[in-house]
Amino acid sequence: MKNRYIVLWVFLLLVSSPLSAQNDTLKVLFVGNSYTYFWNLPQVVEEMAKTQDFPMIARQSTEGGTSLEQHWKGEKDLETISIIKSQQWDIIVFQNHSMSSINNPESFMEYGKKFIELAREQGAEPYLYMTWAREANPMMFDTIQKAYKKLAEETGTKLVPVGEAWQMARQNNPDIDLFDPDGTHPSPTGTYLTACMFFNQLTGLPVDDIPKRIKTSDRNGQKLYLMIQPQLQADYLQAIVMEIAKSGKGEYESSK
Repeated sequence: MKNRYIVLWVFLLLVSSPLSAQNDTLKVLFVGNSYTYFWNLPQVVEEMAKTQDFPMIARQSTEGGTSLEQHWKGEKDLETISIIKSQQWDIIVFQNHSMSSINNPESFMEYGKKFIELAREQGAEPYLYMTWAREANPMMFDTIQKAYKKLAEETGTKLVPVGEAWQMARQNNPDIDLFDPDGTHPSPTGTYLTACMFFNQLTGLPVDDIPKRIKTSDRNGQKLYLMIQPQLQADYLQAIVMEIAKSGKGEYESSK
């Protein structure tokens, strides 16, 4: 009887250990550039997940102005391939340079396919992060959208239609401030919309209960706010995300 209690105690200890909890945690790697790291997108997504009691770890391999080709070749001291191979990821999100689908579509397709194949070889599910048009030229989006959809369809890869969410938000409310003053990067509002899209697409959960204020803690345990949105604006952005989710956009089967 005593031995039986010892076995039970060891079992409960293992189940409640950090290692066991970590095995139940969704591990996400974001690969991209400033469209990914502006306003701490991976951290915001991770903290959104915490508010919904969804265990997630979000990490990144990013450098400003970088394409997937540069990630693949290890330029700018990037170690993306090593990071992918050396750790066990559940999902790897790939974001190419915002102009790559327009200025260099061959590279966009070639290195997108290389990374998708690598992710699957490592046991991870690849996701594609569809970006948006520059503020001054919304018509760019048609080319961006077609390129990401083509890559998703040819590889059977999950597409996170962030750019479509931006288009819808801008069309329904032209005064919404999604852009940084440079007209290309996201403002905090743009990052909030993008993060809500990723939370929904990564978890399958609704975003209606995501708070308008996303906070974490600094090294001293003090509150650190990553994101603050007015309530009505947060409600509007969440409604955009759920409208796209209901439409089923982003799901593609391989055409091969």
